[in-house]
Amino acid sequence: MSSCQNEKKLNGTWISAYEYREADSLKYDLSGIPFNELWEFKNGTLKIREFKYDHYFNERSFNFKLKGNKLVVGNDEPYFSDVINPITKDSFVLSGLSYADFKLVYKRLADSLKNKSTDIKLTGKKYIRNYRKWTDTIQFINDSVYVSNSWKMGDSDLRWERINHNGFDILFTDIYVPFVIKNKIGNDIYISTFGKEKEDYILKEIE
Repeated sequence: MSSCQNEKKLNGTWISAYEYREADSLKYDLSGIPFNELWEFKNGTLKIREFKYDHYFNERSFNFKLKGNKLVVGNDEPYFSDVINPITKDSFVLSGLSYADFKLVYKRLADSLKNKSTDIKLTGKKYIRNYRKWTDTIQFINDSVYVSNSWKMGDSDLRWERINHNGFDILFTDIYVPFVIKNKIGNDIYISTFGKEKEDYILKEIE
């Protein structure tokens, strides 16, 4: 009975927030490794959308069920499955064989975060981007590459991807956590990210 109730609790769209180990202080910063994922649970089906530059198979769909607190995907046996616990109204924690000693935290996306603007374009534009105590200037060179005045990845290009899922406008980028694009007023784009709490920022367009 509790498994069925928790399956219903999972229905909705969830975004990757942060990862940690038991020994960590949970003070996430940019020295960690962000993971860019969007999960949708809907009546026994799990759809996963990942940053296409991180994963070869970036869109996957499975049947799932909960057996106690084990997330059983497809035909896997419960003892080979990930542990999903706790499940609250706005977050869940995933751990298990697939993630070694890591725990991955996902946050529910509320409908209020769906994009309210139809004219947001990024390609070819330059923005000042703030995130916690970091500020950098980024320019979206084309539909897959951006440059930053603060961050590099050796000789590799920094990549980005923008996806729309059920009205949620999501920006995946190298280096940073996912951004949820909500609205544009003038030249300012309003976004949210997720750590332990939802955090709100503005992308300010510059010449």
